[in-house]
Amino acid sequence: MLVAPLVALIALVAVEIYVIVVIAHEIGAAWTIAALIASTVAGLWLARVERRRAWSALREASATGAIPGRELGDAALIFVGGVLIAMPGFVTDALGLLAVAPVTRPAMRRLLGFALARRAVALDSRSARTTGQDASPGREPEPPGKVIRGEVIDDRPGTGSSDTTDPNA
Repeated sequence: MLVAPLVALIALVAVEIYVIVVIAHEIGAAWTIAALIASTVAGLWLARVERRRAWSALREASATGAIPGRELGDAALIFVGGVLIAMPGFVTDALGLLAVAPVTRPAMRRLLGFALARRAVALDSRSARTTGQDASPGREPEPPGKVIRGEVIDDRPGTGSSDTTDPNA
């Protein structure tokens, strides 16, 4: 379960190192370090500005009683983009910039929504398989938790519905 994220992280680190080495070979180590610092500082400044805008839009949507779906998506993208920008490297800076920049954020929001919808469907079908249900649309889903099938017998005195017998009688 943790193998895929670990492999992705290792691949990201390997790609970052490769890109930094290639750029350092082309423009020199000092310019590469300067470019890494400049891209991080500029990206974090942009994330700060966009975070303020997103927070303002979120407060405004909440004050008007509207459901802040787009605003929450923007806030999440700006947060993740800021984290990516803060990580050293050109690839993470580029991905973070895509998430933070107001020009590309709507496309990233749609991509995030698509990915989350696919993940929800996959989790729903996996849950249906593990509980023994088919995922057909006409079937009512089982409640979460442990379900014990059986019959309830009311054997309280005076109800007359007890069909248990005393073995000592």
